[in-house]
Amino acid sequence: MKSSFSSWKRIISVGAALALLLVATPSGSDPALAGEGHHGGGGGGGGGWGGGGGVGVGIGVGTILLNEAIRRSQERQAAEPRGCPPGLVPSRKGCVKPGKKGPDIAKCEPPKIYRKGKGCVTPKGPDVATCNHPMVMRKGKCVRPEPEIAKCDHPKIYRKGKGCVLPPTIVVVPPPVVPAGPAPEGPPTIVPAGPAPSAPPPPRQASPAPRQPVEPVALVDPASTARCLPQDLYDLLEETYGKRPSLDRCPSACLPKPASFTEAELDEAAEKSGINWCDNCVQVGGYMPLASVLKLERAANITLCVNPDMCRLPASIGGPASGGEKVTEIRTIFKDLPAGTKNEGNIAVIVGNKDYQGDLPDNPDGSADADAVMALLVDQLGYKQENIIDLRDATLEDLNRVFGSKSDPEGELAGRIDKKDPGDVFIYVASHGMVKEDDGKEAYLLPVDAKLDDLDKTAYSMQELYDHLGKIGARTIMLMLEANFAKNLDELIDPPNLPELEVEAMPVNPVPGLAVFKASDRDQKTIKDPEYGIGLFTRYLIEGLAGKADAAPLGNDDKRIDTVELYVYTADAVRTAARKSFGLEQKPTLGKIDNLVVGNLSSN
Repeated sequence: MKSSFSSWKRIISVGAALALLLVATPSGSDPALAGEGHHGGGGGGGGGWGGGGGVGVGIGVGTILLNEAIRRSQERQAAEPRGCPPGLVPSRKGCVKPGKKGPDIAKCEPPKIYRKGKGCVTPKGPDVATCNHPMVMRKGKCVRPEPEIAKCDHPKIYRKGKGCVLPPTIVVVPPPVVPAGPAPEGPPTIVPAGPAPSAPPPPRQASPAPRQPVEPVALVDPASTARCLPQDLYDLLEETYGKRPSLDRCPSACLPKPASFTEAELDEAAEKSGINWCDNCVQVGGYMPLASVLKLERAANITLCVNPDMCRLPASIGGPASGGEKVTEIRTIFKDLPAGTKNEGNIAVIVGNKDYQGDLPDNPDGSADADAVMALLVDQLGYKQENIIDLRDATLEDLNRVFGSKSDPEGELAGRIDKKDPGDVFIYVASHGMVKEDDGKEAYLLPVDAKLDDLDKTAYSMQELYDHLGKIGARTIMLMLEANFAKNLDELIDPPNLPELEVEAMPVNPVPGLAVFKASDRDQKTIKDPEYGIGLFTRYLIEGLAGKADAAPLGNDDKRIDTVELYVYTADAVRTAARKSFGLEQKPTLGKIDNLVVGNLSSN
């Protein structure tokens, strides 16, 4: 309204100025106006003809101009759009940029608000409504809410679908007190929730004997958890030896739920692989040795679990990278066990592939794994150094030379076998393995000079290896594979580390006298032991061969280690350690063979 009033003032002022200009014009300056003035003067009176005529003309012209200016102003205001263009706000001076005293925020239509320098914008904030139930918005992303465990009063814990419940109590039967040395094995027993029974007081000792210094070995023997066995291992042992009263089937073991899995994915994995997901465990950080996990569980009467989302095992596990230090440490496993016998004439092959060429990633533990097995064979089992073929960073030419090739099946290994009195052969391989990607049916052992785009010509076929080993004429052959056979060599482990491929990398047909142990099931990634810095499979294989596989209750204490005893001990320990220390699966496999004697132990 004030703006229109100002416009009218300007128009009237212009009209008045024009009228005064015409009045002040001299009569002689314009003949036309003089004539008009003469006639006007006559009509108005003789005394002032010139002046009277000028005023009349001036007012008439001013009125015409004023009316025209008013008409044009009205037309212009009718044609102009109402409101202010973007970036401007209305003020007493018309549409202007926002000033220091604050913009007219009410002019922004909801839900937009005014921001200095940006005009009307949509306010920022968590858009919770865009997340579908049960997902919620966290830091701009839709995520699954965590169970509200903290709302349960101690000692109750939250369990999905059941709310706050008491956890199961682990009761430990105390072992008898001995003067010195490691405590006898005793498994935990799972009982219904409730108060733990009080343990009987230990017997008094008049003068306890001083304890002897103990080497830094595991505080709790993993074999102590083997007084019950998983269903498949229990059945294998029972089929081989008959029912054992001191053993029973374990309840179904559970794995922690991967944080990245949806409920549908959890159900699918459980149905496909028979996984039992843990609903009632205390989550801790990963990479603790199995012995430490078991000790904590027993001391606190709880069940621990690790819940990794994506696993990249740290290179620092196992201490220094020096292979020598790891070998010295691994000797503590078997230093107090009975020595192996009858191996003086046996032949062994050790392959440790670590430094790969070209685009292939290295196998960091290949050398340490091979060193540990070498120490076992020479220091504990009695193999002669000259009877061991030691292949480090083996090329394809090395593998062809030792195991034979398509053109020359008779390799160095076959040449060392005494045809009249054949002995036993032990073969250990720490290396990359791979499945041919185009058909996914053929498995290969990768020498350090292999090329991924030409596996047929640069890698060693596993089926070719089995064929050659079946023809060397040995009495028995043990082949230990610390390798996983997948379509890629990625270091990441996708929890829960389930096998996806169908390739077994095992002999298509059983080879008489050949026992094949593989560290993991199909394309499962192998895991490193956090205590000794070598593969989990290699660590417990060494323990089993050093005598623990023959010890009761898994073994029969006959001073002989056979295939079934060794496999059951190793597989049970590896599966337990993978679950307890990493929250992952690793399931060693055994080729279908007759039960062979693979080791002999001294009686003392």
